[in-house]
Amino acid sequence: MTHSKREQLLELAGVIDSRPNWWRFPDEEVVQGFLGTDPVFIVGIRPSTSEWGPKHSHRRFFYDLLARIGAANAHLTDIYKRRGHSKDIEVGLEEDFQEHLLFFQKEIEILRPNCVIAMGVEAHNLLRWHTPELEPIVKEEWHYMYAIRSGRRSEYEIKMRAAIECD
Repeated sequence: MTHSKREQLLELAGVIDSRPNWWRFPDEEVVQGFLGTDPVFIVGIRPSTSEWGPKHSHRRFFYDLLARIGAANAHLTDIYKRRGHSKDIEVGLEEDFQEHLLFFQKEIEILRPNCVIAMGVEAHNLLRWHTPELEPIVKEEWHYMYAIRSGRRSEYEIKMRAAIECD
C-alpha cells in the first residue's frame, strides 16, 4: 500500500521526534513546516538551540512571510537534524552526519523537489558537496536570521518571492 506524501513525512517526523535533541520545523494551521508537501524545499544547515515556540519573533517573521508569499506548504528542513550552533563545528564532520544525510535523502525521495532554496552559503555548500544531483535546482538565498539581524526584512521578502518561482 502506497502512503501519501504527508503520511510518509509524518512517519519521518515521528522518527525525528523520538530522537534526543533532534528537531524539525513545526507545523501550524497555515504553514506546514517539515510536513509541507510542495516540491519546494527551504533548507538550513541545522536547527538552533532556541526553543522557537509559536510566538517567537523569529518564527513569526519567517512563517508569516512564507504565508504571505504563497509558500505555506513548502517543505522546511535542515540537512542535519540535531540541534546545535552552526558555527560550533563543521556539520559535515559530525560523526553521525551520514545518518542525517540519508534521512534528508528520504525527504528528497518522497517529495522529489523541483526547487531547493538553500538558506545561506553554508547550506548551499553542504548541498553541493553531498547532494550534487540537486545542483541544477538549488538556489542560494539569505537565511531568514540574516534578514532579521541586518534589518533587511523587506528585501528578504522580495528575494524569497522570487526564489519560490522555481522556473
